[in-house]
Amino acid sequence: QLPEEFVTIPMDPVLIQQVLMNLLENAVFHARGMENLWLRVELAAGKAVFYVEDDGCGIAQERMANLFSGMLDRASTDTGRSNMGIGLSVCRTIINAHGGELKAENRAAGGAVFRFALEMEENTDVQQ
Repeated sequence: QLPEEFVTIPMDPVLIQQVLMNLLENAVFHARGMENLWLRVELAAGKAVFYVEDDGCGIAQERMANLFSGMLDRASTDTGRSNMGIGLSVCRTIINAHGGELKAENRAAGGAVFRFALEMEENTDVQQ
């Protein structure tokens, strides 16, 4: 889901695309039981807020504290793919370099949501 308005966001599009692809791929590999995966962008207070949401199993509470740390996690997933946790730490670094903050939480309805906000250019014609 995207806003109707055209907005300009000062960013490195290749890096932000990589962040979005990583978040979407993580949902595919780790959100057991997922049936739906959403990518949406909302405009609020001069920012474009990006959400990657799924309706899978969510994130275990014991993993939340170190989710973005890049610490080695040898736990394998149901897909047999090993998870080293490096991708999310790189994503957070990219978003921080753009002046944003990457956050994750579990959805009340089940699943997880990752979100970050990027400042829009001041001269955009967005009604807020």
